[in-house]
Amino acid sequence: MFSYSLPKWKYQFNKRHLSILLTVLYVALLIPMLVLGFYDFPSADDFSMALQTHEAFVETGSVLSAVIASLQKAWLVYSQYEGYFFSIILTNVCPSAFSESLYFLTPFIILAMLTFGVLYFFDALFVRVWRLDKDLTNVAAMITLILMTQSLPKGGLRVEAFYWYSGAINYTFTFGMAFFWLGLLMRAVYDDDPKVRKRKLIWAAFWGFWMGGANYLTALELAIISVLILFIALMVKRGIFKQETPWKNIWIPAVTNLIGFACSCFTPGNLVRSAETAHVGAVKSVLLSIYSTFDMMINDMARWELWVALLLLVPVFWNMAGRLKARLEHPFMFVLFAFLLVSSNMTPPFFAVGNIGAGRLKALGWMEFVVMAVLTVFYLTAWFRQYLEARVNAFSIDADAKTADERRMPVASSFVVAACLGFLAFGSLLSILPDHEYYSGTSAFFAIADGSAATYRDENLKRLEILRDDSIKDAVLEEHSVHPEMLFYWDVTSDPSEWVNSATAIYYNKDSVILKSGR
Repeated sequence: MFSYSLPKWKYQFNKRHLSILLTVLYVALLIPMLVLGFYDFPSADDFSMALQTHEAFVETGSVLSAVIASLQKAWLVYSQYEGYFFSIILTNVCPSAFSESLYFLTPFIILAMLTFGVLYFFDALFVRVWRLDKDLTNVAAMITLILMTQSLPKGGLRVEAFYWYSGAINYTFTFGMAFFWLGLLMRAVYDDDPKVRKRKLIWAAFWGFWMGGANYLTALELAIISVLILFIALMVKRGIFKQETPWKNIWIPAVTNLIGFACSCFTPGNLVRSAETAHVGAVKSVLLSIYSTFDMMINDMARWELWVALLLLVPVFWNMAGRLKARLEHPFMFVLFAFLLVSSNMTPPFFAVGNIGAGRLKALGWMEFVVMAVLTVFYLTAWFRQYLEARVNAFSIDADAKTADERRMPVASSFVVAACLGFLAFGSLLSILPDHEYYSGTSAFFAIADGSAATYRDENLKRLEILRDDSIKDAVLEEHSVHPEMLFYWDVTSDPSEWVNSATAIYYNKDSVILKSGR
C-alpha cells in the first residue's frame, strides 16, 4: 500500500475577522437589492390602500393631513373589512402616496427593519441573556440573514417580500419588528442597568399592543409566545418552575400583546371578509399547517445551501456553548416547539382563505423556518456539548482548550467553517452560472446589468406621463415588454372593470384604465 501524509490544517479563525467577513458579505449581497429599488414602481393595493392618503396630500400638500387621512382609512378598513389594524396603518402610508419617485424607499425600509430586528433579537438572546461571545453571535446572525434574504426562492416571493410595498410592509416589515419586540422583552429582564430595564419594559408594553395588530401570521406567533410567558411566570410564582432571574412585571407586555391580538381578531370587519372567502375549519387548518411545514418548507423551499450553512453553524455554536451557564435539558421538546411554531405561521391563511399560495405568505414562512432552524441547531449543539461535559473531563471536549486564544476559534472548528465556506462559494458559483436568479442579490444584479430593470422603469415612466395627464380621461397603457422577477408583481388588465384597473383609475382621477395588449 502507498504511504503518504497530507498537510495538516493549522489555521485558526479570528472571531472578529470572521464576523467582519460575513457582515461584508451580507452587505455586498444587499447592495444590488437596494439599488434595484430605484427601478421599482407601485402596483395593485398600493393604489387602493393609499388612496385617501394620496388624495389628502395632493389636496393640501400637508404630510400631517395625509397621515390623519391614513388613520381614518385604517379605522374604516378595521371596522368594516380586516382586523389587523397596525398593518393597515403601515400599508396606508405608502411612499408613492406622496410621490412615485419615493417608491424606491420600499426595499430600504423593509430590509432595514428585518436586519435590525434579527440583529437586536440575536444580541438580546445570546449576549444579554446568555452572556455569550459577541462576534460569534454576529456570525450566526449574519448567516441567518443571508439565508432569509438570499435563499428565498424566486417565483413571486421576492417581489412580494421586499419590493411590493403593500405586501412587504404588512408581512416582512412587521416580522422584523416582531424580533425587535422579543429583544425588548429579554432586555427588560436581563439588561444590567435597572433604568434601562424599566425603559425596555415600557417600550415592550407599548409595542406589544401594536404587534398584536400585525398580520395574523406574525401576530398569532407572538400571541402564543405571550401565553407561554404568562404560563411560565405563573409557574415560577407558584414555585413549580425555578428561575434564577426574576421575571418582574414581564407579564405586562405579554398582556398588552394579547389585548392587541384580541382587538385584531374580534372585530366586525373580519366577519365581512370571512363571508367573501373560502376557508377551512380550525382543526383542519392546524393539520394542513403541520403538513405544509414538511411539504413546502423542507421539501420544496429548502435548498442545499441551507443545510451547508446549518452545518457551518455547528462549530460556531459549539464554541459559543462553552460559556453557557444555563442548562439546556429538553432537546426533543425544543425541536417540537420550533416545528410547531413554524407551523403556526401557516395556520391563519389556511383558516382565512383556505390556502397559502401568496408569495408574501410563503416568504414569511421561509424566514420563520430559517430562524427556528438556526435556533434548533444551537440548542442541539449546546445540549450535546453539555451532555458530554457532564460525563467526561471538560478539557477533553476541545483538543485546543488548554491553549485556547479567546480571540480565535479552535483549529478543528476553523477547519469545518473553512470547508463549509469553500463549499458554499463553489456550489453558489455552479448554481448562479446557469441560473442568474438563483439568489436574490444575483437576480437584482443581473436585472440591472442586462437592462431589464431600466426598461421596466422607463416603461413605467411613460405610463406615468399618461396617468398624470389631466386631459386624458380614458388611459390606455402599453403592456410591459419585460417582467423582472424582483420588480413585477401585478398589472392592470384589458378589462376596465377589474379591481386593479378601477383602483388605478380612481387613484389618478381617470374614468377608466385599460391595458393595450399585443406589444
